[in-house]
Amino acid sequence: MTNSDDRESVESEGFAPIKAARYWEILEPVVAAAVTATARRTGREPRALYSVATAFVLWAWQTKGLELDAARMFRRWVVEEFVHRGMDSFTRGSRATYRSVLLAIVDAVTPPSEQPFPIPRSDPTPPYSAAEIATLRSWARAQGSAVRRRDASVLLAMGFGAGLATRELLSVRAGDVDVRGDDMHILVWSGRPRLVPVLPAWQPGLRDALSERDPDQWVFRVGRTGVRSAQVTDFLHRGHTTELDVRPARMRTTWLLTHLQAGTPPRDLLRIAGLEHLAALDRVRGVLPLRAPLPALRSYAPGRSE
Repeated sequence: MTNSDDRESVESEGFAPIKAARYWEILEPVVAAAVTATARRTGREPRALYSVATAFVLWAWQTKGLELDAARMFRRWVVEEFVHRGMDSFTRGSRATYRSVLLAIVDAVTPPSEQPFPIPRSDPTPPYSAAEIATLRSWARAQGSAVRRRDASVLLAMGFGAGLATRELLSVRAGDVDVRGDDMHILVWSGRPRLVPVLPAWQPGLRDALSERDPDQWVFRVGRTGVRSAQVTDFLHRGHTTELDVRPARMRTTWLLTHLQAGTPPRDLLRIAGLEHLAALDRVRGVLPLRAPLPALRSYAPGRSE
């Protein structure tokens, strides 16, 4: 809830919502709290924040059923889902503008105790070469059963095709994969919430798996009762013994380099990778001259996941 000064600031701006008019008495305290905190933190004009914040709060309350509380509503994962699924009639430019404003609000209303801590620097994990990727594809096809072949294919698809970290790919359920024609996106909920476009070359394995999954089932290793990082290692050890270095971390580095080589704008890549600073890309980019060329990206349109 907001104090009287916050409510007066809304009225002084003369903001009059149209679509949310009938609910404004209920929504106003939440919108006012978010707008006031953001205006004070960033120096932005409140009038530039009201319409965006109101549209988002109305959607989060009506569609997602979230509690009317600014700190609970303004979360990165909710913003990403709103931009992708709640703004179908908006242009890509408008979605990008809304997303930028909403993430500024998220930063302003997130309690200090929940702010992310910086991750210490470390040497980048080495990527796979094109020859190694081909070997891993052959490894997936050579698994001893249809179930293991499917899981191996899914593991490579989410690693090489979407750059997901181990716990992220283990947390993906079939309902988190959005397929619209030739486009495929994975909604990541854990750790670094975001929407990730899947590279076209890696989509077939996921499409096959989705055809056999209910929305609430895990995409990788269906039937699990939870998420543990060791589940990938367990899958590898249960199959035929292999000397191959099968690691999602290396797949993620390879995915990042594939985008960098293809010219994906750094800011777009930071967003879909769940990274915050360009320095992270600089460290990965440093290994480019040391490796054989990676497969072409084919058809990725920057900004498509917005």
